[in-house]
Amino acid sequence: MTEELLTDEELTNAVRNGDLSAARTLVTRHQSSIYGLALRMLRDREDAADVTQEAMVRALSNIHRYDPARPFAPWIHRIARNLCVDRYRRRRPTSELKEEITSVDPTTRQGRPADEVAHQAHLSQALSEAMEDLGDKYREIIELYHFKHLNYREIAEHLDVPDGTVMNRLFRARKKLQAALLERGIRP
Repeated sequence: MTEELLTDEELTNAVRNGDLSAARTLVTRHQSSIYGLALRMLRDREDAADVTQEAMVRALSNIHRYDPARPFAPWIHRIARNLCVDRYRRRRPTSELKEEITSVDPTTRQGRPADEVAHQAHLSQALSEAMEDLGDKYREIIELYHFKHLNYREIAEHLDVPDGTVMNRLFRARKKLQAALLERGIRP
């Protein structure tokens, strides 16, 4: 049986026994979803790539801590999420994203009027600022539900919290996001 057909749990057992090929298969299987998570959380490609690599290294070097009775994907996503939070806290807020959004050249958007492009840039900037105001736990729940399209149960497993907590946080996060957008003159 090829390693691509093995379950994550079977692969992690093989990794525990020193199988480097199984480790490569696990990395290949999960690196794009980890990168996507890190990119959504950090909004920087280089940081996302660094976190992806570090999450993979940490997961493989701590494979003995993984409980094979639980799904592997939420475990490695939690490692990546924690690394993203640490990295996010270490870096100071910068205006790079704001500069990138406000430096949109309306003439480069084919077929779209300049005022529409400017309005879209304004909305993107307001949303980015409002998301920053949410705080880590609310920003993360919005990203997991609305951008990663996870359902409540998947989010609960990912965050290691009860389903009710997911619903509560999502409700509160939406209210906070709505209030933050209203403060910026954006009607959600």
